[in-house]
Amino acid sequence: MNVAFFPDLFALALLIVILAMVRRRHSDARADAWLLGLSFTLIESIAHTFYAPQGVPDKVLHVVVLDCYVLAGLVFNWASGDQRLERKARLLYLSLNGLALLAVTTIYGLNLRYSGVYLPAIVVGALIGVGTSIVLRRNWYYAAFYAFGWSAMGYLIVRQDFRSAIYWSVGCVYAIAALNFQRRLERRSTGKLAIVVGFTIWALFFITHPWVMDHYAARADIASHVWNMQKTLISIGMIVMMLEEQVSSNEWLALHDELTGLPNRRLFAARLTSAVEVSERSKSSLALVVLDLNDFKKINDSLGHVAGDQVLREVASVLRKSIRATDTVARLGGDEFIIVVTDMPNATAVERFTDSIRSAIERPMMIHDKSLVVGASFGFAMYPNDAKDATKLLRLADQRMYVLKKRPGGAAQIAAGISVGQA
Repeated sequence: MNVAFFPDLFALALLIVILAMVRRRHSDARADAWLLGLSFTLIESIAHTFYAPQGVPDKVLHVVVLDCYVLAGLVFNWASGDQRLERKARLLYLSLNGLALLAVTTIYGLNLRYSGVYLPAIVVGALIGVGTSIVLRRNWYYAAFYAFGWSAMGYLIVRQDFRSAIYWSVGCVYAIAALNFQRRLERRSTGKLAIVVGFTIWALFFITHPWVMDHYAARADIASHVWNMQKTLISIGMIVMMLEEQVSSNEWLALHDELTGLPNRRLFAARLTSAVEVSERSKSSLALVVLDLNDFKKINDSLGHVAGDQVLREVASVLRKSIRATDTVARLGGDEFIIVVTDMPNATAVERFTDSIRSAIERPMMIHDKSLVVGASFGFAMYPNDAKDATKLLRLADQRMYVLKKRPGGAAQIAAGISVGQA
């Protein structure tokens, strides 16, 4: 047993425990994959401590170490891969290609050094790689990559360079993970830097391992410690990444409505103030539109609050699609929404805008397998004609909407130009 590896082993185990504790507060399927991948690296590290100081490693331990390398790499590729591919297709893709690679590493771990034993697995692996890339991913670049990768491995096997062939293939798995994480993770993330650097060094260590063992075998222990350092670096990067995402999530929730995902009152107030300032500088007009759903309480009472929540989400989706990129829509609370519409020349233009929104909202929507038509009442105020500050605009638009809503038949009209109090 090599006790020199114990500090690295303990550090990795501790970081996995910390990652698991962070994951409990930040539930994420990707975090589950990270934990699984790091668990394989922990098993590999434990098996590595039992390697004999000199000579060929025990076959069982060698198989465990090599297969854990592959399994961890596959799991990390799952966590970093293209999420647009359907889940079952991704799982099938990785599983089929992973089995072929596991077969080759297992043969090497059993200390079989005959080309004829490897070549059938390499041929099958190449066929699977090319086939799944075309059928499941519909990507000829991936197919070409697999053809090249397996061909390179076959060439090394025929030359009897078994170690280079195996570690080349495993290095490619980790290089792909590094590229995937580089493309998928948030650009400004500090955790991303640690993860990408760690996987890049991992890949380089695998690819250069045969050369190190051939020329600097006496310094292999130093290389092993640097190798273990990358596990710590990646673990820390993953923890930092999860904490950054949690902070980002908290910041988002502080400014958005959790049910609909729209800006909340706090964020909308800031955007409205900004829009008024822009309109003042450009000498243009804007409209503040308030809308309230008609008889929403009856929907909650008759169909339940779950159905009511679905109605709010459907309306929010309609409003998002109905506004321009320069406009903002928010949920004030309950069944009340608000829109700031920029560059509105006059009340007639606002009326056309609200008519289009009403038509979109009043289209039948399926709620709990029932067709439901929801109406809405509108009120608006314009800057600078009705008021010249955000607070007065909001109060005036709200008053106009409620006054018209209380009138007989008023719910189907637009509260434009109704004087309810001077701003």
